[in-house]
Amino acid sequence: MKSFSLDKDTISIGRSPDNNIVIDEESVSTTHARIDLVPNQLMDGLIDIFIEDLGSTNGTFVNHVPVKRQQLQNFDYIRIAFTAFKLVADNKAKLAKTTVILPDK
Repeated sequence: MKSFSLDKDTISIGRSPDNNIVIDEESVSTTHARIDLVPNQLMDGLIDIFIEDLGSTNGTFVNHVPVKRQQLQNFDYIRIAFTAFKLVADNKAKLAKTTVILPDK
């Protein structure tokens, strides 16, 4: 199982090696989606996490629902084309330390 720390404000996901998270699958667009870590407007020190589909052909799904832009919650099931993963947030770190887990191929 692979995991990726979300340690930047913006994380790109796609097939191109230029992305922060590379998914080597033909059904994944070159730059498929983006994850944004945004300071919460109401609670100082908390981070809100959003995923946005960047016009991909095969879509981005959160908990089996196609999304264009969606706020993510701990343990959300995310699917990029045909690759699925789960968002796992360290609540003690107020979502500042976050990991995306992709299954091994």
